[in-house]
Amino acid sequence: MVKRAASSTAAESSKKARATPTSAPTAATASPAAPTGQDHIAPDWVPRNAQLPTGTLKLTPRAEDHVRLMIWNITSLKSSDAKGFMRYLRAEDADVAVLSETKVNDKPSHAGIDAMYPYQYWGIGEKKGYAGIAVLSKIKPVKVEYGLPGFDDPSTRGRLLTVEFAHTILVGTYAVNAGDNLKTLDTKRRWNDCLEKHLHSLGQAKDVVWCGDLNVVWDDRDLAGASKKWNKSAGYTQDECDAHRRVLATNDMCDAWRELHPDAVGHYTYYGWRGNCRARGAGWRIDSFILSRKALARVQACEIRHEIYGASDHVPVVRTNN
Repeated sequence: MVKRAASSTAAESSKKARATPTSAPTAATASPAAPTGQDHIAPDWVPRNAQLPTGTLKLTPRAEDHVRLMIWNITSLKSSDAKGFMRYLRAEDADVAVLSETKVNDKPSHAGIDAMYPYQYWGIGEKKGYAGIAVLSKIKPVKVEYGLPGFDDPSTRGRLLTVEFAHTILVGTYAVNAGDNLKTLDTKRRWNDCLEKHLHSLGQAKDVVWCGDLNVVWDDRDLAGASKKWNKSAGYTQDECDAHRRVLATNDMCDAWRELHPDAVGHYTYYGWRGNCRARGAGWRIDSFILSRKALARVQACEIRHEIYGASDHVPVVRTNN
């Protein structure tokens, strides 16, 4: 990704009271992510469509000299492909696209993707039809590494790709889930510990962008029905949320979308297929761009593509840089 001169943005004056990383509190203290008693759903203006919109997809245009990154959990390349995957990919035309939960068993031969992206990196785990991470790029990287160092799990190659460009290191991620009834919370703890060390190892010489499906929220503004889910649902436990804050604090990183939208509530990136979640506006914001704080000034926009639902149970998130 091409690095250009920094410019001031609205992010510099954002309200950071809740969004600024702090050291994780001990188990005996209240977590800053704990429910405040103000449960939310998606605002009325957020679409409730169950399928990808028909016709031309009208997306926010960008200047030619800007670089656009897109993240999207596609739940399966095969299933999303049949529901409009390429129609959105062409409309967005991102310079770099990070796809999580691809569920491919081999590098796919895909005419649409091949026509758009000359540089493709597919992280595939040992378990067939499970997990999967891909970075598709129009820009040639300097170096690519597969998997999370130190994470002793066979899925690691299908969960994290570290792609180094001239001025930026991109860490594309499909994070471990704490599971139903939190049965894999111990695995998530090990994942967070290894991730913290890995991000720290990348140093400060280049901007670091950690992005994808992170399977954790920042606080109760980022999920529906928070008061009923605290310490019961994967992605919203004190263990996970405090660890997430610790990872950011250790590496001087921040959540780009939250920094640019400090007061927004109910803006979700995932609505489960079950329980009529989309129609009820009951979702989670678990797909994020986490940046080196020094890189925030170059972010021109970070947007959730609320209308792009139906090809997956997640919607894409895009970040545009100058």
